[in-house]
Amino acid sequence: MVGTGAGHTSAAFHDAYHPSLDRVWAYRVAVRKELQDRTSSPASFGWEDWDGKDRCPICRDELTVGA
Repeated sequence: MVGTGAGHTSAAFHDAYHPSLDRVWAYRVAVRKELQDRTSSPASFGWEDWDGKDRCPICRDELTVGA
């Protein structure tokens, strides 16, 4: 698994990465909203969604997933 040193192109890392990234961005948006700061959306960065799948070379089949 990821905690035991799975490489960044491994399936274990990849499967954990996107949900984690999605939660981090949701947290950032919530904090900014709570502090009455300008909220962000994925589109404000040119992204499709917070989870990063649209920018992921593995999801876009640009890399071969390794062990």
